Amino acid sequence: MIAGAVDTSHRQHPLHERSTDLYAALLGGNGKITDGWPSIDQWADSLETMFENNKGTISVSCAEWGLPNNSEDETQFIKDAIYQAEKSSGVDARFILSIVMQESKGCVRVQTTNNGVANPGLMQSHEGFGSCNDNGLVQNPCPRSEILQMILDGVEGTPAGPGLKALIAQEGGTADVTSYYKAARAYNSGAVASSGNLGQGGATHCYVSDVANRLMGWTDGPSLCAPHSIGQLSAAHWDSDSSAGHTERNGTSTTTTARIFAQTHGSSSSSLSAPSTPIVQSSVAWTSARVSHSSTSLACRRKGN
Repeated sequence: MIAGAVDTSHRQHPLHERSTDLYAALLGGNGKITDGWPSIDQWADSLETMFENNKGTISVSCAEWGLPNNSEDETQFIKDAIYQAEKSSGVDARFILSIVMQESKGCVRVQTTNNGVANPGLMQSHEGFGSCNDNGLVQNPCPRSEILQMILDGVEGTPAGPGLKALIAQEGGTADVTSYYKAARAYNSGAVASSGNLGQGGATHCYVSDVANRLMGWTDGPSLCAPHSIGQLSAAHWDSDSSAGHTERNGTSTTTTARIFAQTHGSSSSSLSAPSTPIVQSSVAWTSARVSHSSTSLACRRKGN
């Protein structure tokens, strides 16, 4: 339990009591729990729970790229590798899984992306060594050793760039949950923006909000994060079920949040599907956009900066 947690009585119930497709909060600002970001006790209660809830997504994750889906053994190897990486690095296994899901949805044969730096494997690591899809050379089955290497590349880092372990330490260490959120930003884009706002900077603006929601139990339901406006929020705003009529600690009401997004959402990116789904009742409706996985991670990767 991390000291300094804010009152969370208005928020969603624990993971096992709520739908796993629920995107619970728009998480804007700097990642501090005093600004409404989730404390560690609001994360999924264990890797076992979190992994079980993501199994359905993992099992069909490769089909998006026209590749053979994971076998049951390959999926089990991912969990085993995450536990092994947690033991060797001290990085929370739940955080590792959240990055895996954000980067590849758990597809062991995910392709390598390259925007100036090669990002292979389950965690799209910085010039990592592990891959079961090396320039189109697909391994099926994907060996246990290769899956472990993919996870270690992302967690322990590579000679070319840091992994989660070094980035968490760089941002202050595991005693403060904010360090995890900052590390996620740095893992995706190379650095935290000078403003400290985790919805700003390069690469995928919704990355950290998505990762934090995954840690709280979100799996594969609609993302409520609009990439071109999340950076304008200075604090977290929880969904209508948990915060309707609630005024946030910074004095911004959920109705105001709705108005902000109505004014800034604009036209949808070509990579988004945009069902018009209001999530709060207000005089100004705003829409949520489901971001396709390929646009949230594989198509928007760090460039080694």
